[in-house]
Amino acid sequence: MLDVDYLNLLRHMEIEELVPVLPPGCRILEFGSGTGQQARYLAEHGFDVVAIDLPTSNYARNRIFPIQEYDGSTIPLPDRSVDVIFSSNVLEHVENLAEISTEFRRILKPGGFAVHVLPTSAWRFWSFATGAAESLKAVVELPRQLLKPRADEGRITVLKREGRRIGSGFIPRGHGTSAEGISELWTFSRSAWRRRFGRCGFKVVEDRSIGLFYTGTMLLGDDLSFERRRLLSRIFGSSTRAYRVEIAERRPD
Repeated sequence: MLDVDYLNLLRHMEIEELVPVLPPGCRILEFGSGTGQQARYLAEHGFDVVAIDLPTSNYARNRIFPIQEYDGSTIPLPDRSVDVIFSSNVLEHVENLAEISTEFRRILKPGGFAVHVLPTSAWRFWSFATGAAESLKAVVELPRQLLKPRADEGRITVLKREGRRIGSGFIPRGHGTSAEGISELWTFSRSAWRRRFGRCGFKVVEDRSIGLFYTGTMLLGDDLSFERRRLLSRIFGSSTRAYRVEIAERRPD
């Protein structure tokens, strides 16, 4: 599992890659801001940033930037009020993407665009693979932990905790809106994301690899340098891609 500090480092690396494509000083809505790490970075670099997220966000206690809470349906901004909409690893969790996309079109200024960073099929595959390895490791370690549990926990607590750890790798649970994770091997693909944007009234004008390799289990954590993660992304695939989208002239039928 990712800890918040390491997650912030990853998101920092992502946003550094994207700042050069943003108009200097523009007004940005960060949709689904999490801790606010990227929103703060953008504000420090001269952008006018509005950040929103759900009150139920898992990162609500770790916020480091002012974040407006919203109801998950209506974005609390006037029509045509932002130049850029930015999101990072958020849209895969949005059940009502068509409804939210209508809101995106409403608040974008003429000529505005959105940049969405999204997980790839490579991330999904390697998260499965490393998750299974972590589960096997937990199976091997379980007898020792049951024989000699820590002083502050009993064997039942150990069994429950390690049982969850074992099951999480062997049962392919969904990361996004899917209840299971197998379908995400194709729903997180480049072609699937492009089709999804088209159905929501946007056209993809550019998509690019972020060029970092990591998994949902965070293989080796901070023992693996970002330089090596960049190199590994060329071999195993980047964990995320950035999609720049603009409002389509016509909604698809």
